[in-house]
Amino acid sequence: MKPDDKLCKLDKKEIEENMPAIVEAVSKPRYICQKCARVSKKKKNLCKPKKLPSR
Repeated sequence: MKPDDKLCKLDKKEIEENMPAIVEAVSKPRYICQKCARVSKKKKNLCKPKKLPSR
């Protein structure tokens, strides 16, 4: 997975090949995609990111 890849756009093969990087990207999420509800630490990994409220 490249640093600027969107989690929203990964296909099944890319997910399988990049599982460790994906796990790192979704650990302790700060953003949620308004289109598909995926989460990420970094805004740039989602197609329509919105900051999650602080806990």
